[in-house]
Amino acid sequence: MQLTELSIQSQNPFVRDYINGNKLIGPFFDYGLNKEDWEIRLNDLTSRTYNRGALADYLLDYHRKFQSERMDKAIERLRDPASVAVVGGQQAGLLTGPLYTIHKIISILVFAKQKEKELNVPVIPVFWVAGEDHDLEEINHLYISDSGHVKKYKLAQPHWKKSQAAKTELDADKAEKWLHGVFASFEETEYTNDLLAHLQRCLRKSSTFSEFFEYIAADMFEKDGLILLNSGDPGLRALEAEFFQQLLKKSDELAESVKQQQEFMKEMDYSPIIEGASQHANLFYEHDGERFLIEKGDGAFFVKELDLKWTRAELHDLIGEKPEAFSNNVVTRPLMQEFLLPTLAFIAGPGEINYWGELRSAFKAMGFKMPPVVPRLSITFLERHIEKKLTERNVELQESLEKGAASQKERFFASRVPSEFTNSVKRAKEKIESIHSSVRSEALEIDRSLEPLLMKNAGFIQDQLEFLEKAAVRKIEERENNILRDFDKIQTSLRPLGAPQERIWNIMYYLNKYGPDFLEKYKELPYSFQNMHQVVKL
Repeated sequence: MQLTELSIQSQNPFVRDYINGNKLIGPFFDYGLNKEDWEIRLNDLTSRTYNRGALADYLLDYHRKFQSERMDKAIERLRDPASVAVVGGQQAGLLTGPLYTIHKIISILVFAKQKEKELNVPVIPVFWVAGEDHDLEEINHLYISDSGHVKKYKLAQPHWKKSQAAKTELDADKAEKWLHGVFASFEETEYTNDLLAHLQRCLRKSSTFSEFFEYIAADMFEKDGLILLNSGDPGLRALEAEFFQQLLKKSDELAESVKQQQEFMKEMDYSPIIEGASQHANLFYEHDGERFLIEKGDGAFFVKELDLKWTRAELHDLIGEKPEAFSNNVVTRPLMQEFLLPTLAFIAGPGEINYWGELRSAFKAMGFKMPPVVPRLSITFLERHIEKKLTERNVELQESLEKGAASQKERFFASRVPSEFTNSVKRAKEKIESIHSSVRSEALEIDRSLEPLLMKNAGFIQDQLEFLEKAAVRKIEERENNILRDFDKIQTSLRPLGAPQERIWNIMYYLNKYGPDFLEKYKELPYSFQNMHQVVKL
């Protein structure tokens, strides 16, 4: 593997300005990303107290199923009052979901190592598994290659409910069949059978979506001491109950703080992405396995769909009695993370950078400072055969990553269609139309009722010329087919469906093709957090 870097700008103005260090972004965050900011953050964390012992006890109990001494040792380090954490999270996608999930975990691990060396304190990598998330349509599929086309391949499991990923049971038979379908899209290699067998073992041990994710992630990263924190685990709620009550107490202040921050963002010509925070308590209530957002108004809290209504005092008591019935939303999840963990840094994707920028006042309302927000590594895998096609077809890698190869394919094909031919067809159409127009005029002098027939005849003649032109173009396509397919392969590999590679493809394709050493080499590359796009040449 070889690492190279390119400068690729985000299309999101807020994210672009944040990454480029635009001073206009400063008011949205509590820290910069300079050397002195890390010392300040570390000092700020020393003034805070955390329930480290209870959190470590809970995590040790939860991680028992992974049977990993390295993970247990990492958890024990949390008891050290000097220790801090680098945290990032993602939804519990099937087979770990899109590549950006793995890129984020790598970012957490690499950044934690760097900061431990620089700050000379224990820095622990923590991955926040979004098990409390209920948008199952975002995690119940992968994209696979089907005869050269990108296809969404969904786990056909019926009876979806608005339930948390951590509590949605996997249909073992359907999941097994789906897994075989994924591997049927791969080229069989010397690694295929072992990888498939391993994933089948992970599946057999898993009862839910998030468990399936966790067993795979734990196996991939346990030797790195990665801690998995499943936000949908009922056992975590006992540690969260106190803060749920604090969030409830300050729900009006929280809602107003987010509203004001979003208004300020709009004044700065940026676009907020969090919706409805001012009308909600920013907590979910679980009933019969489904999650419902708690709304507020007229001094009361309610769930419309269930016809439930509470006073603030009643809801406060219910949280104390049944904390497992409550969970966070997009506003309160970052705050809960800050309550539970001594977070040195939060590793964020582009969307997270945007919505965390809407939350600085919310952190302040809860007596916190927002941790430094570090853009995760953005990575593209460049396979050797694709790199070769880039060279052979004189395609720029930068343009392919930013825009894809479709426009370059169009330019190439246009150069292969003789301009003399297209101009001749155009002139023929114009001359024939001119002659036919004269004929139509003479015919209409004979009988005006001939007009529909005349227009139909004119269109037919033009259609025949277009048919001739398309037939010639098809012959050129057939002649240049191999080259045109190369452009398609470049597009499919580097910018499938017009999106960055990391948003579409899954890590298992690469593990199947290149073997288990692929992951270890990928982890050890000399990444830098200089906001450059990382291209990994395979």
